[in-house]
Amino acid sequence: MQPGQVLDNILLIGFMGSGKSSVGRQLAISQGKRFIDIDKEIVDACGLALCTLFYREGEEGFRNWESCTLRRLSGQQGMILSTGGGIVLREENRVLLRKMGIVVWLDATAGTLFERAMRSKERPLLQGEENPWKKFTSLLDLRRGLYRGLSDLYIDSSHLTHEEVTSKIMEDVATWKHNSAHHAAH
Repeated sequence: MQPGQVLDNILLIGFMGSGKSSVGRQLAISQGKRFIDIDKEIVDACGLALCTLFYREGEEGFRNWESCTLRRLSGQQGMILSTGGGIVLREENRVLLRKMGIVVWLDATAGTLFERAMRSKERPLLQGEENPWKKFTSLLDLRRGLYRGLSDLYIDSSHLTHEEVTSKIMEDVATWKHNSAHHAAH
């Protein structure tokens, strides 16, 4: 547990295709909390689809919107936040996320993540790629260490349904809170 860490929020991190949005919605309903998808917040704030925003402002411009949106959300409580897969690339975002709540890393095998990600047409980092698998695994390799360093909890969703992942998060968060309270008392 980090000093000043808010224990009322659950923040989902992980690569594209890990199930952050789908699981986040279910988790919010089961926990009676607000679900916030940071990508949707960015779209609402800038008035552009993610692909259009990437095209117009590039990845750096998108990351600026992402950081600004995260700062805006940082004071809120009682939320399940689904983050973008690259939010961990900036140190300022990692610092904020650590303070904002319990960070849960949703992961799966590279093949599973790729298969899930390719089902969606809303993946600007893979758009127009000659070799999407190579780009995908390159990005994944870069980010996995950042996810590992930031997360309080890890869940491999490779062979689990969204419902099973949601249940596992609830169990693991309850155990984590109990253990954190126990350690803080001693």
